[in-house]
Amino acid sequence: MGGQQSFRETFAQGGSLLQGGPLFNRERAEKVLKEESLAGLIVAEPLNVFHLTGYWPQLGKMGFAAPSMALLSADPKKPVALVMPQFLHYYVYADANFSGGVEPYLYTYRAVSGTAIQGDYDEPAAGALHVYRDKGDVPMGELELRRRAAVEAVTERHGVSAEREFAMVKAAHALDMTGGRIGVDHMAVMAILESSPLSAAAVPADNTLRKIRLVKSPREIELMRLAAQANAEAALAAAGTVREGATTQELRAAFFSEAAARGNAGVFMAIDRMITEVADFEFRDGSAFFVDCVSSGWHYHGDFGRTIFLGEPAAAMRDATRAMHIGWEAIRERLRPGLRYSEIPPIGQKAVRAAGLDFDIPFSPHSVGLTHTDEPGQDGRPYWVKDDLTLEPGMILSVDCPVLNTGIGGSAHLEDLSLITADGAEPIHTITEPVIVV
Repeated sequence: MGGQQSFRETFAQGGSLLQGGPLFNRERAEKVLKEESLAGLIVAEPLNVFHLTGYWPQLGKMGFAAPSMALLSADPKKPVALVMPQFLHYYVYADANFSGGVEPYLYTYRAVSGTAIQGDYDEPAAGALHVYRDKGDVPMGELELRRRAAVEAVTERHGVSAEREFAMVKAAHALDMTGGRIGVDHMAVMAILESSPLSAAAVPADNTLRKIRLVKSPREIELMRLAAQANAEAALAAAGTVREGATTQELRAAFFSEAAARGNAGVFMAIDRMITEVADFEFRDGSAFFVDCVSSGWHYHGDFGRTIFLGEPAAAMRDATRAMHIGWEAIRERLRPGLRYSEIPPIGQKAVRAAGLDFDIPFSPHSVGLTHTDEPGQDGRPYWVKDDLTLEPGMILSVDCPVLNTGIGGSAHLEDLSLITADGAEPIHTITEPVIVV
């Protein structure tokens, strides 16, 4: 199988998974919303809109604030509602051919120009639908016909609103989200709710959304497998380019390039304990250093760490890499539901000591998903603070194994991603040797 064919197959698999409708774990969402006494969620941050709908708002990629919103009702029988600009539904969303589970509510603009008045819910007439003007010289193509049909189908069901706040209120009524506590993730949503005729009370929901994302749906897990495998392969391919005289920036560029060749987008790469993108230095014979590689595919992240020996390293480096490997293998055997984050580091550290080795390795766990650290923090804090979470089936877990010692002739790190299963854990990418010798 050639590389191009493999990429096409991977791309097709990822696209098919996205087209299946909302990505999130609905059962998990119901549980979290019930625990937090929420009637639903209204989100505008692109990451959260994507998680609930499968659509990453195009204008969000371009720097616009809150161009689209997703509404999730606590009632599992209700679809997810997606508030978005009518033209973007025509020009972007319709092309994805999503299979269902999401009900779009479209807006254009006020037919009579003027300044929008917050709290004005005597909705004005909406402006005309925006589609390409047909010159009629040749018949319209399949793409244009499909786009127009998609817009017509939505507007026949729900009409079109003058602005996003009117579309949001319309969607909230359809989802029976007119009262109670509504979790929100953006100041724009909070402002619209407060000035709307709805009796719902807005409450911050960043941690709520993180709790939902912690336990992934089957399709999310498959997307994580694709992203993690591509990320690991890209890291190994980039490591193979290391030579005496090559530089850290060349290595980082190689990783980003190899990630892109596999359908991923580079996020960051730590090299020899440095993450800054402005430092640059040459490798020399005898260099021993780690790489920590993160890229995303279909917005889901891979996170992979290995140690590279360029020639013969200092003797202490062989002991350091052996220590992290011993600790990680001991932890892998013990990963299962019910284990707390705080119980993980001692397993690895005890194994290192039992092997007669003395290195400082944190063996720090974190969940990975739509972000590098995709997990809830402590409740009741105005900012994210690490919490002592309990492993659950459906989590994707990383355990960071960097050696936090100097004076050993280099740096070392080891990191893989594991899926927590009903009775243990399994890797979601190919496991390779902890040390890469070039």
